[in-house]
Amino acid sequence: MAVTSLQQLTPAALKPLQADVATTPVTTHLQRRALVAAPPTITVAEALRLLATHNILSLPIYSHYQPDQVANIVTIHDILSYVTALPEPGHPATATPSDAAATAAVPSLWTERLQSNIEAVMTLDASKESYRFFACEVGDTLAKTLQAFASGMHRALVKQYSPQGDHVKPSFILTQTDVVRYVHDHPETVPESVLAQTVEQAFATAFTHKPLVVPAELLTLHALRRMDEANHTAAAVVDSDGTIVGNLSASDLRGLTEENLALLNRPVMDFLQHLSPNRPAPVTVTASDTLKTVMAKIHANHVHRTWVVDHANQPITVITLTDLLQVFNASQ
Repeated sequence: MAVTSLQQLTPAALKPLQADVATTPVTTHLQRRALVAAPPTITVAEALRLLATHNILSLPIYSHYQPDQVANIVTIHDILSYVTALPEPGHPATATPSDAAATAAVPSLWTERLQSNIEAVMTLDASKESYRFFACEVGDTLAKTLQAFASGMHRALVKQYSPQGDHVKPSFILTQTDVVRYVHDHPETVPESVLAQTVEQAFATAFTHKPLVVPAELLTLHALRRMDEANHTAAAVVDSDGTIVGNLSASDLRGLTEENLALLNRPVMDFLQHLSPNRPAPVTVTASDTLKTVMAKIHANHVHRTWVVDHANQPITVITLTDLLQVFNASQ
């Protein structure tokens, strides 16, 4: 039987309904879930709770005027920008405050901002993905979606129209992660020679850009601010020797509540350990590892990037899902 190329697949085949799994075999993590969306009246804090509860990085927001239509998709990157605009805490940036001092230094405005309407996070900036989210239909091929993902879009809203075309059935989100997971489970959809390439061969240009790194002792709010200013969603956390010891991601903000806002006043590693005491070591590869290894590590660890390290375990670049999808798309 001929192998279906990645571009010829449809969203329905890549992420089938549970009832269709018998005819379209995929692993559990690729079975389609109901769309998690919210009305435009929720608060930022409520949005963060939804993201955390459902382990997702984006939240479609329905329209005020057409309650069954998605008008915007708020992403964790939008919330990162919102959080980094918080005013400075009431202690010197060089200090390492105690828990009590950190809590006392939390401005009341921080709590108020979490209680703001989610529209405070939304943007009309055309460069932001939430404003210009990509949409496709369930029966479309993945060709255009792959191009969008390879250009840096992280998700697509997949719409399902009825046979009569008179109304839209419940939609779902297709993500970069879904495509990489599918390729991991169906490597025949990508040329074997591509997966055999080393990181250095496949991503030569990545080594011309230094990764974003933050010291472990830097205050979390300042580290997040650096990420937002660099338009990154993650930073490698390093110790005094430059060795990678952690990964700070915008997705970590999903654990932020009114009760633990003081963690933003703590050093990065304290913030990460408070949110997840059993957090695993950062996922790393070397320049000589193959794309197959990169994909396997990303898949096994449920992450969106892997840090490329040298012999001293110091980060020299980062490989993201966008990077992988650029290679996969070019191979089709």
